[in-house]
Parts: sequence; structure tokens; C-alpha cells
Amino acid sequence: MNLRKLAVVIVLIAVSAGFACAQDLTVAAAADLQFAMQDVAARFQKDSGKQVNVIYGSSGAFTQQIQNGAPFDVFFSANLDYPKQLDAAKLVEPGSMYQYATGKLVLWALSASPVDWVLD
Repeated sequence: MNLRKLAVVIVLIAVSAGFACAQDLTVAAAADLQFAMQDVAARFQKDSGKQVNVIYGSSGAFTQQIQNGAPFDVFFSANLDYPKQLDAAKLVEPGSMYQYATGKLVLWALSASPVDWVLD
């Protein structure tokens, strides 16, 4: 994942949603983004002077929390279906949903592995 692109996304979302004046930015992020989000949040804090509070967890759990009024400013989901649900329910800023990355699942094993990894 390109950290610069992710940082730009956070800045654009924060500014377009009117959070530039807020003291804190609360980010709900899929747990698998922790490796990148720490650096992105630190960079955003340095550049903006605003505090970033990142909460890591399950995209599905965050979706339920947002549906129940959780006060997240930005949501980074590991599954595009969850933000689409929130968008359809008009629980997000109109036009703010953005696919920030695509990924692939990779399966690898040692050549000496006794497991047959051939998938049909």
C-alpha cells in the first residue's frame, strides 16, 4: 500500500468533510491496516497539527457501530461492501466514499510442504 496515497486520502476526506477545524480526528481502520496507518497518522498529525486517534478492529463491527451512531470521522474498511452499505443507508458524507486500494490474497508454502496447494 502506498503510504503517500493513503495520507492524501485522509487529508482529502478530512478537509472535504469539514474536519479541518476539529481538534481531533477519529479514524476507524481495519486491523490489517495497522502497519501502515501508524505512519500515516503520524505524518498527518505532523503536517496538520491535529491529533489523530486511530481505532483498529473489524470492518463489520465498525459498520454496525456507525449504523448505531459511532462518532468516527473516517472509516477505512477491508471490505468494500461495508462502506457501500453505509453509503446506501445515507450514513456517510455524499460522494466521500473512495476505494483507496485493491489487494490480492497470496498463498505460499515451502516446496517441501506435504500439503497439496493446488486450487481448482
